[in-house]
Amino acid sequence: MKLQWKILTAPVICLSLGLAPLAMAAQNDVVATVNGETIQQKDVDGYIRDFNLSPEQAKRHDLIINELVSRELVYQDALKKKLDKRADVVAELEQVRVKILLNAAVREAMQANPITEDEMKKEYQAQLPKMQQQEFKARHILVKTEDEGKAIITALERGADFSTLANEKSLDSSAKDGGDLGWFPAGQMVEPFAAAVGGMKKGSHSKAPVQTQFGWHVIALDDTRQGKAPDYETIKPQLQNFLQQRHIAAYLEKLRSGAKIDVKAP
Repeated sequence: MKLQWKILTAPVICLSLGLAPLAMAAQNDVVATVNGETIQQKDVDGYIRDFNLSPEQAKRHDLIINELVSRELVYQDALKKKLDKRADVVAELEQVRVKILLNAAVREAMQANPITEDEMKKEYQAQLPKMQQQEFKARHILVKTEDEGKAIITALERGADFSTLANEKSLDSSAKDGGDLGWFPAGQMVEPFAAAVGGMKKGSHSKAPVQTQFGWHVIALDDTRQGKAPDYETIKPQLQNFLQQRHIAAYLEKLRSGAKIDVKAP
């Protein structure tokens, strides 16, 4: 089961100018001053990193510095107007502070308990049975009413050709292909259809029409096979994300177990 938790991303305070917050770096060389306030090389490096600029774009220091100067001017104007003291702005700044701290705490917890290659490989092996779902090759005839479906089943039992009936009577787009649905895992189909296919023997057709939200189906099961799981390297990013969510869940559970929580009834 996938844990519905998203790692909080530190919010970016974006101005209408399309500028980003300045990133921290090591260089302290001053590249510009704005009313006595300095812009340093580390700010330029941070801008390049935050915007993931290409090497060619990163060479345009004049444009980058110009944007950083604009940002500093707007920031100074906000302070001059005491916007940082205004109640609504103070509330927003506090929300930003809380979110940044949440993000930092989760990052630190993940760094203290990193996902290992062995853990991902073990999870891959555990998930293999679920990924190797049985697949089915089937045809179907879709009609509006149960009686129509029953009439088709009667015709089949008297020797009628399934593909011909599908071509003549099916309302589904697969009718032109004799109702052929190709190969699919059962879970790809709506539940009544999937359950019916899963209970059929290869080479048989359904003995009663199957109802779904699309209408009534008469199904022919042509073949079955064991599905092939994706290889480890292909699914590795998904495994890492899945395990990250599991680590976060464990971190939260640890916090909860040591906390006194009192939820008031609505």
